[in-house]
Amino acid sequence: MDYHHEFRQAATELGVPEDESARFADLIRFRIRAGEQPDGIRAGQFGGLPHLPAGMSWPSVSPGAPLAFMASLDCAALPRIAGFALPEAGSLLFFLAPTAAVESCSIADEQKLARVVHVPADAETVAAEAPVDEFDDEPLFGPEHDLFARVEANLPDWLDGAEDGRSDFQKHLTRDMPHCAELIALVQRLWPGEKTWIGEDFLVGGYSISAQNSPETQLAEDDETGLPPGPERLYRWAEAEHRVMREWVPLAQFSVPNEEYIKGRFLIRHEDLAAGRFDKALSFCEFAE
Repeated sequence: MDYHHEFRQAATELGVPEDESARFADLIRFRIRAGEQPDGIRAGQFGGLPHLPAGMSWPSVSPGAPLAFMASLDCAALPRIAGFALPEAGSLLFFLAPTAAVESCSIADEQKLARVVHVPADAETVAAEAPVDEFDDEPLFGPEHDLFARVEANLPDWLDGAEDGRSDFQKHLTRDMPHCAELIALVQRLWPGEKTWIGEDFLVGGYSISAQNSPETQLAEDDETGLPPGPERLYRWAEAEHRVMREWVPLAQFSVPNEEYIKGRFLIRHEDLAAGRFDKALSFCEFAE
C-alpha cells in the first residue's frame, strides 16, 4: 500500500501546497510493528525453534558454536508498504549471538555473529532441533509466541523538538515548511498510536531506535574520508548520515530474550533487499542500559 500517497492526498485536502507535503512525506517512514497482542495479522513467531530448509545446518559461528534463533517472519503475511521491497513469500529467520555481538570490536567482526536466512516458499523444511553449544550455556532460543503485525507511521525523533534545537542540516530539511506542525498532527491522526520504543515487539522498517550511536551514524563514521575540515564538516557529515539513512533500512529491531539490556538490530540496503541478498544484511547489536 502507498501510505505516502495517502498522506499527500490528505495534506492536499487540508490546503497544504503539494511541494511542501511531498518534502514532508520524504521524512515519514512506515514500519511494521509485530507483537504478542492479537491486534493485527499473524505474521511470524518470536522464539521457539525454527523450520530450516531440509539439509541445512543450524547457522553457527564455527563448529560447535551455534547462533541463537531469535524470530521468524512469514513474508506473505506481512503488510505491504510501497518502497519497502520485502519478499512476497517464504520466511525470514534471524539468528544472533547477542552477548558476543554486543562486545564485538568492529562492524566487520560482528557479522560473524549474526545471520539472516530467507527460506523460499517452495522449499522443503523440517523442524530443527537445537544443537549442542560446546562453548556457552546461553539458551539457543527463547519462549515461543506468535507475532501479530500492523503498520505504524514513524517520524524522525528530532522533528518533535524545538526548531532552535535542530542542527543546520535538519533545519535545511524542514526549510519552507510553514505547515510543519499541522503535518505532524496529520500523521498522528491518520496513524495514531505510534510507539517510539521497541519494547517487547519486533520492528521491521522505519527509523533505527538507538540509545547510543545509531547504525546509520556508525556507517557514516566508517566512511568519513573526503569530508572538508572546519565548520562545514558538521553539515557535510550530517548530510552523509542522511544519505546512509536513505540507502539503508532496518530489517529487524527487537529486544533479545533473557537479556534485559541488549537490542538486536539488522540493517540492509534497499537494493540488496529488493534483490533478496540477505547475506548483505548487517547486525548492529546494542547494549541499551
